[in-house]
Amino acid sequence: MMPMEMRELAQRNPWWKNKDLILEDRNLRKRKGSKVDWTPRIKYKFSLNEDAIYTVRGPRQVGKTTLVKIMIEELLSSTSDSQQVFFYACDLVSNPKELANILECYLQNARKTLPKQRLYLFIDEVSSVKDWQKGIKHLWDMGLLENCSVILTGSHSLDIRNASERLPGRRGSVKDVLDKILLPMKFTEYVETRNPNLGYVIKNLNLLLKERRIDTIMKLAHAQIPQELVRLDYYAEELKQLFHDYLLTGGIATAIDAYISQKEIPSTVYDTYITAMLGDVTRWQKKETNMAQVVQRLIESLSSPVSWQSICKQTDLGSHHTVADYVEVLQSSFTVSAIYQLDRNKGAPVFEKDKKVYFEDPFIFHALRGWAFSLSPFESSVEYTENPVSCSKMVESVICNHLIRLAFSMFPSSDYNYANKVYYWKGALGKEVDFVLKLNGNYLPIEVKYQNDIGRSDLQGLHSFIKGGQCYRGIAITKNTLKVEEDLTLIPYYLFLMLI
Repeated sequence: MMPMEMRELAQRNPWWKNKDLILEDRNLRKRKGSKVDWTPRIKYKFSLNEDAIYTVRGPRQVGKTTLVKIMIEELLSSTSDSQQVFFYACDLVSNPKELANILECYLQNARKTLPKQRLYLFIDEVSSVKDWQKGIKHLWDMGLLENCSVILTGSHSLDIRNASERLPGRRGSVKDVLDKILLPMKFTEYVETRNPNLGYVIKNLNLLLKERRIDTIMKLAHAQIPQELVRLDYYAEELKQLFHDYLLTGGIATAIDAYISQKEIPSTVYDTYITAMLGDVTRWQKKETNMAQVVQRLIESLSSPVSWQSICKQTDLGSHHTVADYVEVLQSSFTVSAIYQLDRNKGAPVFEKDKKVYFEDPFIFHALRGWAFSLSPFESSVEYTENPVSCSKMVESVICNHLIRLAFSMFPSSDYNYANKVYYWKGALGKEVDFVLKLNGNYLPIEVKYQNDIGRSDLQGLHSFIKGGQCYRGIAITKNTLKVEEDLTLIPYYLFLMLI
């Protein structure tokens, strides 16, 4: 390999000259200057002492590159030679052969001086390289990835998942889910980050433990209110205020930092996300104007069942198949989630019927709404969340996103497919349940009632579903009420979200 090529790689890996130069990294300096000290929990889900090829998927601007740089900083403090750690961003890589040549250049040179040490390769935005898996496969088949830990990041689930599936037997020896997903902060992470004192309360109640949180949810499903929730409810006012902020900032660190510092989110923060999103739209050969129309219709139908045919009639797209293609791009870029109606007789989703589409994160919702309707994003987000009707739809959207995360946490897999875990239900008499979660062969029906007064008529859907059997007690997510009533558990939204 030409020395000049290694010189160029060294420019991208300045810590090869001096480990302390990692501290000058732009992402890490920005993080350390931020008021949001968020370390994603996914960081602890990698086994870097075994041969493995991991992928990390997630939406734009969520912090995948920063996560990688945090891991690099920690590795540099424990490795004997800084050249063991390699980083490369694929923004200018045009094909898999070029990617393979870059990595081969590093690997062959590193092995001259580090023949037995483990090497750590971090390849950022690999999904921007079409057929990238061919380059990785080539290196694996040549034996160049022995004694290596590889982490590849990307912003489009369909691309990176399909590509990683074309590496059978070439992912390493780790007995774990190798395809990780980094999503914006959950509400509980938001609380811990914004209010460290509440973080200590959560820790002391043992609610940081996944097993304890799931056990608490199962008690709710059996119409029991655990003492931990009674204790946590002491902090109701603090949690409500934090949730108010969460509905504006979502779980995006840059938006949260701006809001804390300036009490608003500048348009530049929204613009950065939209620019990146539109880049993906172009890359997937979709039209910006068509995407705007689809986003408009999805926002207008938020929390209500909708069909691709009905959306098509309100747009210029011409075919419901085209609408489905655009929604799939939004789903694959972790922008929206679609849940399907449950067929209780078959125990499966009905894909042909109307579906409910929710947005993955409040900030992403506001950014897209501002873009699609040509609104001032922050001002319109404040107006939207102050309206009781639209605010309740946003709360339902947040609940949906957290239920999907719960299902994925309880049943981890490489495929972020929740269609057979989270549904909505509509009975023969028109009674509905917002969400139905499948747990251990039984159904857990959940209704969102973000309102002050709740009467029996508001919960008819839950009662009707429970009569159908094969079911836990129902959960009604309320605005303020915490109690057990007949065969239901009523719990405020801010407490329920803290369990996920």
